[in-house]
Amino acid sequence: MKSKCVIIAGEFSADVIGVEIMSAINNIEWYGIGGPLMDSKKLNKFYDWDKISAFGLSDVIFSLPRLYYYASKIADKIIKINPKIIVTVDTKGFNFYLIKLIRHKLKTNNNIPKFIHIVAPTVWAWRANRADKVSKIVDTLLCLFPREPYYFDKNKIEALFIGHPAVQKFSSQHKKSSLLSKLKIKDNGQIVISLLPGSRKKEVQYILPILISVSKLLSKKIRKPILFLCQVAPNQEKLVDQILKKMPNDIKIVHKNLLGNELTSSSDYAIITSGTATLEYALNGIPSIALYKTNFISSFIGRRLIDMDKIILPNWILGKKYMDFIFQEKCNPEYISEKMIQLIKDKNKPNELLVYAKKLRDLLTANDRTFKENIKNVIEAKLNV
Repeated sequence: MKSKCVIIAGEFSADVIGVEIMSAINNIEWYGIGGPLMDSKKLNKFYDWDKISAFGLSDVIFSLPRLYYYASKIADKIIKINPKIIVTVDTKGFNFYLIKLIRHKLKTNNNIPKFIHIVAPTVWAWRANRADKVSKIVDTLLCLFPREPYYFDKNKIEALFIGHPAVQKFSSQHKKSSLLSKLKIKDNGQIVISLLPGSRKKEVQYILPILISVSKLLSKKIRKPILFLCQVAPNQEKLVDQILKKMPNDIKIVHKNLLGNELTSSSDYAIITSGTATLEYALNGIPSIALYKTNFISSFIGRRLIDMDKIILPNWILGKKYMDFIFQEKCNPEYISEKMIQLIKDKNKPNELLVYAKKLRDLLTANDRTFKENIKNVIEAKLNV
């Protein structure tokens, strides 16, 4: 008989991790919230994930009534299922509130599920006091980065480094010629630049128009032919298509589910919205620029709460500036294109980054096992308690 477990993932990066978790173990019937990847593994879905998603600090504030409403509904559904384990992936604000709500509703019940949270709060970048609060919410915290358990161990929480799922997707086998062949594009020695506008609606709305303008400037300033490939998250295909149609461009859309990993390792350069994708390209040694732009309120609050030197993952993990980060007012087409031209002109950069890419892969591997093997061991151990 299959065990009933719940998994909650409220955005694309969490969906990527969620599907790895679901595919790691066969004897579990999964319920919860996830995206298209988790749906493909026959997730018994409570609601679509847009019900629990919000972008930026100001958007979260305005979305609170909706988030509170669905948290209560989801908590009731979870209690009715009576799972042995509840796995929450990232989206910490919503997920931690949901866990506290379930604990409150079950306070007179001895049959309380085990709460496992994956993707630790970035206490190393902002609000370090959250480490103590997390220990009162979850039973086990699974960390993707090796330096993270240190911040939680003193708070008597089981914090385990399990490696990062992006490492197992690394491949040195992909070739640019193969990618171009699959895209039915003639190989004429063009530079391949990947453009990643983000996986959230408002990220795409803010950043994609900037990337389109950057592509036009680079095409004018660089003599070699350039192929711009826009990597689109499954949940933002319609929006990306709408924006591209409004602004004339020579950008080709590539769907992440179809060619994501091959596109990453076959690109010559990339311009990336800050997030997990910065790590994926760094693991492959691809010279890249990270950027982020949001509304004024979120930017104003963010500057005062977040350590910007630690916001780009490969920079924080390596303890050095691996990738340039362009934020808010500097996030304009002229400045970004200038930085990209400098990167392209630096002929030593690709070989230098390959060395750091190998170091990153070593640092993000736990117990000489893959992320999937480690997560399988943890969940099976909790089920057998």
